[in-house]
Amino acid sequence: MKVSTRLFSLLLCGFLCFSLVSEVIAQRNLNYRDLRIQQQRSPVYTDFMVLPGETDQSVKFAAVFSISYQYLPFKKLPKSGQTAEDHSFYSPVSMNMEVFNATEEQLKRNDQDISVERLESIERSFWRDTAYTSTYEETQSERNFISGSMNVSLSPGIYSYILQMNRGDSKETQFSRVRTSRIQSYRDMKQGAVYFGKEVSNQGGNITFNLLGMGQNVQYGKDFHALVYIPDYKQDVDYTMTIFETERSKNDTTNIQQLFSKTISEDNIYRNIRPVLKSGQGTNTLHLQEDSNGFAYALVNIPNSTFPNTTFNLQVKEKNSDKRAVQSSFRSLWIDMPRSLLSLDVAIDMLQYITDKETIDRLSSGSQRERERKFRDFWGEKDPTPKTEYNELMAEYYRRVDYAYENFTTENTIGYNSDQGEIYIKYGPPDNIQRKYPTKGATVEIWTYPNRNFVFEATSGFGDFRLKTN
Repeated sequence: MKVSTRLFSLLLCGFLCFSLVSEVIAQRNLNYRDLRIQQQRSPVYTDFMVLPGETDQSVKFAAVFSISYQYLPFKKLPKSGQTAEDHSFYSPVSMNMEVFNATEEQLKRNDQDISVERLESIERSFWRDTAYTSTYEETQSERNFISGSMNVSLSPGIYSYILQMNRGDSKETQFSRVRTSRIQSYRDMKQGAVYFGKEVSNQGGNITFNLLGMGQNVQYGKDFHALVYIPDYKQDVDYTMTIFETERSKNDTTNIQQLFSKTISEDNIYRNIRPVLKSGQGTNTLHLQEDSNGFAYALVNIPNSTFPNTTFNLQVKEKNSDKRAVQSSFRSLWIDMPRSLLSLDVAIDMLQYITDKETIDRLSSGSQRERERKFRDFWGEKDPTPKTEYNELMAEYYRRVDYAYENFTTENTIGYNSDQGEIYIKYGPPDNIQRKYPTKGATVEIWTYPNRNFVFEATSGFGDFRLKTN
């Protein structure tokens, strides 16, 4: 359900006289400036996967990745160099995956202690592409990604591997941490694999599975597909897929509650399949090719729009048995999560424009779990799409808080405490902004909305404006 920005403004105004996700940081005494410094979203998402090789004694070892446009150094295209799509900015990027023979000793080391020094390099794979955008704003977007993949053919064994990346025209190479894994023959795997995808297409029997390419992450609030390899699949056995919300401590992961359960039917099963990884036009796809010596996969649609923003455990078991054919952990990722939602304290304080002090005091009292529950309930009552976990109204409100901080903060006032910040948070972006410079008197700025205008008068030469009339 799509809710317009104008409707958000009307809803917010109606609450003046307004489910927190588990992404919220459980820290107290943080202010907004701390969050601005602390917030570091990953610019590169990488998933390493094993796929069937051309023979039973080989596998395809692949790296699938997505790189945020915000992380790339874009340059403006000269007019003569613009493409047919009329792109204005470009940024070349390249990746290299190198694989080394490793040992049991290397496998047992902690990741931070692993080095490829003195290891034998046995395989390399290269990828190169160029990201294009039409506007400068797109070059700064957290939601725009360039995606790609690389793969090498390996025999069963122990391997260390590393990624190298070059951005733009820079000759400086950036390295990932070294990882070490034991690679098994696909047919000898006792635990199956899970691949996350955004859509599936079937054209004339040619089935393609578009990968999410977000590492072991799925996008918060959006349904997705899970393609699950079931080792030693038995046609006469029923299988059940279950997804749990989990809670992580330092040394353990605990299943908190069951969110989803489905009996895998024959309609979900693809037998005699050999997935082949291909990249092109900004997407990574698995082509599910038929092969009489192939493998069995279950394809299940996951209703992630009803899941909280947290971590999960996916299991596939033989029905009425504790035997796990598949187990995989993943987490939900809210790519453009408003910064002001990263602290429960800050999020509650920012309600100052839409509720009274008594309500804020009530939400601020109690333990972290109690405060989070009350905050969820507060926003849950105003959710325009209550059947989904994603609360559009809450997200829009806190985006406005972020915008107010970034655009109206001056040496004298924090943006969300300014008159312009307050109006923006309550009513959203104006339809028009007009600035006047009288020959006598202060600069005046007029914000126009459908049913009213707000007039602001400059109080200093540093961007401070005071609401003059409404």
